[in-house]
Amino acid sequence: MSLEALSPILIIHAVALISPGPDFAVVTRLSIVFGRRAGLWGAAGVVVAIGVYVLISVLGLSLVLAALPGLGRLLSVAGALYLAWLGVQCLRSRGQLPDAQSRQHVGKAFLTGFLTNLLNPKAMLYFGSILSQALTPGLGAADVALLWFLLVGESFLWFGLVAVLFSSQRVLEWLRRHMLWFDRIVGAALLGLAAKLATSVAR
Repeated sequence: MSLEALSPILIIHAVALISPGPDFAVVTRLSIVFGRRAGLWGAAGVVVAIGVYVLISVLGLSLVLAALPGLGRLLSVAGALYLAWLGVQCLRSRGQLPDAQSRQHVGKAFLTGFLTNLLNPKAMLYFGSILSQALTPGLGAADVALLWFLLVGESFLWFGLVAVLFSSQRVLEWLRRHMLWFDRIVGAALLGLAAKLATSVAR
């Protein structure tokens, strides 16, 4: 696959990653509340889900959704409910950073990141649309593997950076004084995304 074909896809994906969304909100909160290790595992969960979507898109996800429109609606409902649940958990938080004994298990952090991305049908439609530019009938297995590796690697680089940044001591010291408001903002953002997703399903 040529650089001319890869560059637009990687640039579009970089812009999409930087744009705040549920993945960013979840990885950020995991890093702040439960530490860098949990944040990195949450980031890994998001990235694995991204890898799944890229793989499914390669196998013809857009064709499946066109044939089964009810599947997209079902995923939208599940995604809206999950985002709303995460938002309520943030709003119920007392705004306190837990001690070392109460840190979240890495498996739960990974699952949180994984489900946040996997249950977002916009991620599915997003990858189906951008990859349609590169997935041609003559594309070889090596080209597909390269595209998958670059998109997944770019995703982990960003979310890993988010986890490291928001778990740094300097950031944590500032957040200890503003954690309650941070939780409220993240919770409101997640509920807003859930409402927006639910509204799109109802149309």
